[in-house]
Amino acid sequence: MSDKLQTIQSELLKKKAEPFKIAMAKKDMLHYARWMFEEFHEEPLLESWYHELLCKVLMAVYRGEITRLIINIPPSYGKTEFAVKLFISWILGQNDKLRSIYATYDDKLATETPADVKNMIKSKAYQKVFGEKKLAKGADQKWYLDKEGRKIGGMFSTTLGGGITGFHADYLIIDDPMKAALANNRAERESVKNWYESSSTTRLRKSNQKAAIIVIMQRLHEDDLVGYLLSGEGAEKWTHINLTGIEDTEQVYEFMDFYYKRPANEPLHPLMETKEMLEERKQDMRDKWYPQYMQDPRTIETGYVIEDDFTYVAKWELEEDNKCISIDPAQSIKQTADNRAISLIGVSETKEKVELFNVYGTWFGKWSNDEFVDQIISVMEDNPRVPVFMESSGGGIITEQNLKKKLKQVNAQRKQDGKPILANKITLFNPKTSISKNTKIEDSIDTYLKNHQIRFVIGGTGQDQVKKEYKGFHPERDSKEDDCIETIANVCVNDFIVAKRPVKPKTTISSSNPRTQSNNQSGWRI
Repeated sequence: MSDKLQTIQSELLKKKAEPFKIAMAKKDMLHYARWMFEEFHEEPLLESWYHELLCKVLMAVYRGEITRLIINIPPSYGKTEFAVKLFISWILGQNDKLRSIYATYDDKLATETPADVKNMIKSKAYQKVFGEKKLAKGADQKWYLDKEGRKIGGMFSTTLGGGITGFHADYLIIDDPMKAALANNRAERESVKNWYESSSTTRLRKSNQKAAIIVIMQRLHEDDLVGYLLSGEGAEKWTHINLTGIEDTEQVYEFMDFYYKRPANEPLHPLMETKEMLEERKQDMRDKWYPQYMQDPRTIETGYVIEDDFTYVAKWELEEDNKCISIDPAQSIKQTADNRAISLIGVSETKEKVELFNVYGTWFGKWSNDEFVDQIISVMEDNPRVPVFMESSGGGIITEQNLKKKLKQVNAQRKQDGKPILANKITLFNPKTSISKNTKIEDSIDTYLKNHQIRFVIGGTGQDQVKKEYKGFHPERDSKEDDCIETIANVCVNDFIVAKRPVKPKTTISSSNPRTQSNNQSGWRI
């Protein structure tokens, strides 16, 4: 078949499929996206599974089933194209009376995005689906559809510093409210939150009970707008779509009739960024990788502690050790304080008198003081007679008092049940004033962790959090999270317990070569 004949046949097939595509584009936003890419942008949509999810969620917003929506997604993955340009043009095709406010930090986006939506509506591709829409005369940043001389639906665009006057909307769409470079600027974060509180609900049409707010952004800081909305009053109202660049475990995404099982290590959009490309980007972005690509602003890797510093040991490899329960009570007893943490640690000694610290498990959380006390007792029940050491600063004194009070009740019940009472000795200790917390943690890392004397018992509770805190630590910075690693540091630098001396030497295996013996420190270094 000649090239000319192939072209003619292709055009005939395209025309034959066109009525179906138009009908589907009118009622389904994903089909509309495919149509507009082919006919308006004149290129196929490079589609990934999450595009269908975004379209289903946005159609639920249009139907009024969702009135508060957050979409977190890495940069340059089509959030503005789908959640602003395609969404606004599609809903105006459904109902030409709808109005949208678009707000962003970026002057260029605030100018170009509404102009792009207007151009979509004026295009032949759009008119084939929804018919011709007349636009009233006006600036690109504030435009309306015209119906017999009346201004009906439309779009108003502004930067977050700008005002919104004389325009009430059915949808407020906030797209990247803060510049990434200003993520650590507290005043800037507060400014964004203040703008939201003063402008969000007051700009929605009171006559529309289904009026909605959509926030689309990459995460930048734990106290950014999304962090504020999801931790404050009314957090339960928000539908949160959280899309990460890649995940090392299998993830399941479900929304109404949408279901996708994402395999471990599958890139969000393999046609845009492969696994290898994402690994390179992670190296280049450093501490910006976790907030912007993993939507996790709490995780930071400073490079001071790396994966090779961690040592693991199986239970069957362990020497006998003397155990203790180390507790960090947080700075106050309020539930809003930082994490409270509990670690079960055993201390042993090699025949060369090298101390080994075996971390059996770490428990942590933003518990109330009562919940914290219950968790401590739970660890004590699993480890009877193991001594407990608790720092007195912060909420330590009150926690010790509440713990002893609750223990009286627990032991009374245990007696009735014929169980032995909990006789763990509880010691309240004062932190050393001669060194700072950072210095204490730094000393424990340099002296013990990097020399593979701190070992994690395989299968132990809370290891991911402990590793996250170690990787996020740097002696010259204030850590966002260090409560778990402080419980370990306290055991290393304070002589809480005497190390258990070896009864007989044990043969050990080095992780770097399973056939090579290490220097009498058992455990796999991974």
